[in-house]
Amino acid sequence: MKMITKKYLVIFIVIIFSYSVTLKGEDMILYEFSNQEGLNNSLSWRFFTDGVMGGLSQGAVKKDNIKGVQCYRMTGDVTTENNGGFIQIRLDLDNKIKINKYEGLYIKIYGNKQKYYLHIRTGLTLAPWQYYSHSFIANNQWTTIKTSLKDFKRSNYYQPKKLDNQKIKTIGLVAGFDNYKADICLAEIGLY
Repeated sequence: MKMITKKYLVIFIVIIFSYSVTLKGEDMILYEFSNQEGLNNSLSWRFFTDGVMGGLSQGAVKKDNIKGVQCYRMTGDVTTENNGGFIQIRLDLDNKIKINKYEGLYIKIYGNKQKYYLHIRTGLTLAPWQYYSHSFIANNQWTTIKTSLKDFKRSNYYQPKKLDNQKIKTIGLVAGFDNYKADICLAEIGLY
């Protein structure tokens, strides 16, 4: 009798575990430079600098091909002079994505061994200085970096501590918060 009970308990646990795994969404490619035909072309990238608030950082974004991989390449001089300190490309999402459906964010990048940031904005980050941030080093080889959404930190104490139960509006790739030459290429970005 105990053997049958244990067997049913194991089956029950397996069913519950399988169900909880399926609650997470499938991987979602938000942008893949080399395969735009198969993706939602209504997504738009914007480039801007700290000049919107009086800063002196300068930069540009262009389409490029690095070691056979098509990408957006963001270059520039980042300076913290005059209360500045960033350049950024930002992906505006046409439909707000529920964060709880995913574990993390991934990017395929190539860089110059400098520190860069991913910024997520949600419906609860209303002011321009509000976002959730995660830093990484962009090596000078094509690399896919995966980051748990739980590792993103809020920029201000008066926004929710965690991204839980929010919807992603934008994702930014940022060079900033120090003085350096930025050179980073982005080939793909998505959620897992």
